[in-house]
Amino acid sequence: MDLPALTSQTVALYRQLLSEPRSRVASAAAALGLTEEAARALVDELRVLGLVRTAPDDEQRLVAVNPAVAVAQTLFPEERDLRKRQQELARARAELEELEQFYTEHRKQCRGAAAIEILPGLEAVRSMLRQLADSCVEEVLTSQPGGGRATPVLEEAIGRDEEMLRRGVRIRTLYQHTARYDPPTAAYVERVTRLGAEVRTLSDGFARMIVFDRRVGVVSLHDEPYGAVLVHDASLLDFMLTSFERAWVEAAPYPTSYSQREVQALSAEIRKDIVQLLVAGLDDRAISRRLGMALRTCQRHISTIMEGLGARSRLQAGYLIAQQGLLEESRRPQDPPTADVPG
Repeated sequence: MDLPALTSQTVALYRQLLSEPRSRVASAAAALGLTEEAARALVDELRVLGLVRTAPDDEQRLVAVNPAVAVAQTLFPEERDLRKRQQELARARAELEELEQFYTEHRKQCRGAAAIEILPGLEAVRSMLRQLADSCVEEVLTSQPGGGRATPVLEEAIGRDEEMLRRGVRIRTLYQHTARYDPPTAAYVERVTRLGAEVRTLSDGFARMIVFDRRVGVVSLHDEPYGAVLVHDASLLDFMLTSFERAWVEAAPYPTSYSQREVQALSAEIRKDIVQLLVAGLDDRAISRRLGMALRTCQRHISTIMEGLGARSRLQAGYLIAQQGLLEESRRPQDPPTADVPG
């Protein structure tokens, strides 16, 4: 049963019925300056709470009920049902935890098969992420290529991440440079960094994954947009961790504000990446996906590059890039990030 909360109006009506027993709805409404319709709605709320009843000799007259009686009649049954439900949940939890022992033993016996687990759908992935976040005690490593993240995804993640940060869990997150200009992602970053999270960005070259406490990882499931793979194997986890740390060292801190110089430098770096991908033969759509930017934004960058080269075609652009040494220039190591690199 959904029990309404007491409001100032329902309390005022209850007190009016105490001061004038056996009132009718019309007289109570007049005393409180309410319409009869509004007063009847309040009476219905009090009736659900067990705080009002009709007079036995006149159904049009209202009588206030002792709150202690209302508690006994209304809340006790609800509390009894709640206790019963809690007992059922405790029993189910104990039974499932007992099965977990068998599952763990089976995984040890079949180590190769248990190196990974398939999470086939969105609900399974959400449930597992919630479980892993609740049990995490030290650190979460996250890399999220693809530019800015969808608002519903961020709304789901923010509560989970803030809860971990308040427990003292360290969170490090990698995005692509293009995520810096996505307002929902920027708002998310501002909230989590206030609580101690570290966020950096990189142009390209890292995979989507999450690692909890360096003991279990989550990666995307191939050809299944809403599925994921749970990784337990120590060798696979070591590869994931090494890949993350390498990308982390090369990445730059996510800025809280921008100077014109920083924006120009970032734009130049993105264009260097586009040059490499153009020479590699990727089309506009593939480049935009690879760098996590909108297709039109990518096409504007490509147009700027071709105009700067004086090229009229992709083929001519490739020739001019090679002739002018732009590809070699874009491959030179970048200056290391100014932020401290974790040990």
